[in-house]
Amino acid sequence: FLEGYPQLVVELFGETAVFYNYADEPSELNDLLAAVRTLLREQFPWLQAILLKTRNGSDEEKRGVLLWGSQLTTKIREHGVRYALDLTMNQDASFYLDTRNVRRWALDHLAGKEVLNTFAYTGSLGVAAQAAGASRVLQTDLNKRFLNVAKTSYTLNGFSIDKKLFQTGDFWRQMSQMKRAGEQFDCVFLDPPF
Repeated sequence: FLEGYPQLVVELFGETAVFYNYADEPSELNDLLAAVRTLLREQFPWLQAILLKTRNGSDEEKRGVLLWGSQLTTKIREHGVRYALDLTMNQDASFYLDTRNVRRWALDHLAGKEVLNTFAYTGSLGVAAQAAGASRVLQTDLNKRFLNVAKTSYTLNGFSIDKKLFQTGDFWRQMSQMKRAGEQFDCVFLDPPF
């Protein structure tokens, strides 16, 4: 948002480009979207799909409409760790590229640690902690569907899935229960939504 043209954001996930149209009037970007689509297909001939997410569109447009191609990327690898994706699950891409350095930090520092990943969403920080060799990673989120993506990431990496370590529910209730149980962690990721 701080460089280029803040009304249009482009992210690459494997062989899929995701366009985010943030214009107040989405149709204002039609010509620009067409030009960027052509440019990316020329510069990255390996692309298999382009998805458009429109912030000020219908629910379907917010989740994403396929502009080109037929198959969206469903998994990626970063720092040697595999992550599952569901690019149309939500208005974002189900994986935040701007937390890449946090995942790298987790890989470098959480071996043997007990980790709590609150507001886990699709669990990428917890997956990185598990890949680091954490002794226990507890992932919590309000939405079970999001945590199912985290479980798929576990499967992609050959990690066993203990259902007790994927907890769906209200953050405050869960924290009260953990406090009463005397649970403690070496690292807590606390990244609530706005």
